[in-house]
Amino acid sequence: GGLGVARMAGDNDDFVMVAKTDNAKGICSMLSAIHVKKDVVAFCVLDRNGFKFTVEMAGALQASVYLRHELFTEYRCTERQQFGIQLSHLLECLNIFVNIFGDSYVALTLKYAGEGKPLLLEMVDAGVRSECGVNTLDCGDPADFLWNDSPMVNKTILQANPLREALAELDWWGGTLTLEMSKGSPTLRMSSKGEQGGCVVEFPPECEHFAECACTEDTREDYRFSLLQCVLKALALSDKTSLRVNRIGMLS
Repeated sequence: GGLGVARMAGDNDDFVMVAKTDNAKGICSMLSAIHVKKDVVAFCVLDRNGFKFTVEMAGALQASVYLRHELFTEYRCTERQQFGIQLSHLLECLNIFVNIFGDSYVALTLKYAGEGKPLLLEMVDAGVRSECGVNTLDCGDPADFLWNDSPMVNKTILQANPLREALAELDWWGGTLTLEMSKGSPTLRMSSKGEQGGCVVEFPPECEHFAECACTEDTREDYRFSLLQCVLKALALSDKTSLRVNRIGMLS
């Protein structure tokens, strides 16, 4: 299996990456936001800037979480590393630790010794040390969605909570989100409809929820709500959110 107890090496010099944090619960919450389905494999890249975990679904969704080095009380990565990992196994490890120690802030250490080695997790609280390891997988690169091949035409930055509430309401009505962005008014219009009726949410340009509006064209695109579930999870952890649409209708 991919999950098991691992024997920790005593010298951190044996590892190409060592990261320490006192907020395992926060790390777990961020990774849970991209847990789009059971047994999904996350592409993981480690470098001196931190971790990047990326998952894909149905060839139509790509979601990433960045755990930047500033999130850690100590972070060291001597060389860039890339591997795949069963995200459910990693979350299972983290959840075990979080459940054992509750809401207390305890020291979590992540270690990686290089290609073919497991990602090791160690937690210490009041002299009690818990250890586990998650096997890593050989993998290539995530798919390139070629976002930069088409010019961005619209971008808004707005408060996350109103957007989350709007999407949660719209999700109830139907399986498709219609997203309209305009250089006029309303700047942002979202709608959904089904057999029981429909719902429309509009954000005018003078809306206090906007931090930035940069819309140059009128666009209207449809997106499946089944692909937006991780967006709802991420919004719950965010203060502000950027919505960008390029000329071929790709949403970022």
